[in-house]
Amino acid sequence: MPSDPILDTLTLDDVRAAAARIEGRVLRTPVLHRVVGGAELLCKAESLQPTGAFKLRGAFSLMTALPRDTPGVVAHSSGNHAQAVAWAARELGLPAVIVMPDDAPAVKRACTDALGAEIITVGPDSDERAQRAEELAQERDLVPVPPYDHLLIAAGQGTAALELVEEAGPLQRFYAPVSGGGLMAGCAAVVAALCPDAEIIGVEPEDGDDTRRSLIAGERLAVPPPRTIADGLRVRRPGALTFPILQEHVARIEVVTDEELLSAMGWALVQLRLVLEPSGAASLAVALRESANHARPSHDVEVPRWGVLLSGGNVDPSLLARTIASPAS
Repeated sequence: MPSDPILDTLTLDDVRAAAARIEGRVLRTPVLHRVVGGAELLCKAESLQPTGAFKLRGAFSLMTALPRDTPGVVAHSSGNHAQAVAWAARELGLPAVIVMPDDAPAVKRACTDALGAEIITVGPDSDERAQRAEELAQERDLVPVPPYDHLLIAAGQGTAALELVEEAGPLQRFYAPVSGGGLMAGCAAVVAALCPDAEIIGVEPEDGDDTRRSLIAGERLAVPPPRTIADGLRVRRPGALTFPILQEHVARIEVVTDEELLSAMGWALVQLRLVLEPSGAASLAVALRESANHARPSHDVEVPRWGVLLSGGNVDPSLLARTIASPAS
């Protein structure tokens, strides 16, 4: 099997190198400012990427570093990474095979198929699709493009935080969802370097809190297959490469309920004019909760500035209809 490029660490320079590789291939998404309670939320709208999520950054970061004679790539994903790899493969002229769970949202599977990728379906467990992707890499001599546990992937995802800080300036807090840890690892490396006093906060669903449990235990732990509506956050354990970075930089992990996710999606519709999927609204849900409880500063004190990564907007229409029916204001 062809060798794939690796890093042995993750630094701000690695993220800047990824930014140079993916320039012109991904959208520099806008940052939307809203004052809520006692804080200013600086919302990075990754839901506006061409594939509807931040995952395009990591896919291009790794795939643009592959040798020219790479025969093809394989990935496993519930949807957003699948679309990203399929999109990048089409742009780079590479065959792509994607292993998806049988309960993947129909909209994500349809978009992946439309981009020309070969889809192979397995059961809902993330471990099963990871194993099948590994088998296909061996059987077909394909290069794996992992959804999170690769430092070139994490470096690409970190470009979202790099853009946020470049545009918005120093932050006092930074919120991002945590699944396998690729997004948070890349973003945390950036925020820790550029805003060293910022508190870095990860967000997980209530029944998928593997990273929270792992950070408390000091080692990677697995949880049972989560059943949350946030399909992008159903990974059962943190990545082996990303977890040490989270241990170094993440101050705390907060959990959210499905009801809070739906409420945050409704708030984004009304207040930001953005469509978010449950996974994409996770960090917003916690930022809204904490800003509402944060005391307003006195008139001569600056309002604290909190960065919020809105990771994706590929929501199933039926779920979006539930949000529209009773949006939060």
